[in-house]
Amino acid sequence: MNEIDLDVKKFARILGKLEEHLEVSDAFEDAVVGQSERRWSSQREHMTSWFRGQRTTGSGAYTRNKPNHSAKRAYNRLQSPEGLLWIAEALGADTELVRAAADEALAAKPNQSRCAVIRRHLPWPMIAELATSRTRWRRR
Repeated sequence: MNEIDLDVKKFARILGKLEEHLEVSDAFEDAVVGQSERRWSSQREHMTSWFRGQRTTGSGAYTRNKPNHSAKRAYNRLQSPEGLLWIAEALGADTELVRAAADEALAAKPNQSRCAVIRRHLPWPMIAELATSRTRWRRR
């Protein structure tokens, strides 16, 4: 079975229309990232920028040999547990599922382990289905 993939630019547009601050992902971010360490006004800003930037070769510590057009690849490589949670919550994933992923991820260290825990609860096929169902709903 082929999984749904989206172009990163389209996925960034979808994310850019979602709620900026949400209960579970904001609480998780407060628990793992200090206020002084935040470089974004919201995870919506962070994630739309991240996915949009995938279409380039990046810069600084985020360079890559060639642009990435796959939102699936970008999601599965993303090392931002607070971003992963926000994406799922903002797209309308079940709140209890998002909360369970956040709770389990809080107990995990280092950051890569937190991301793996979250993706185990909130895998790309679920995210892609939520994203595509939102765009189908909006076209009606």
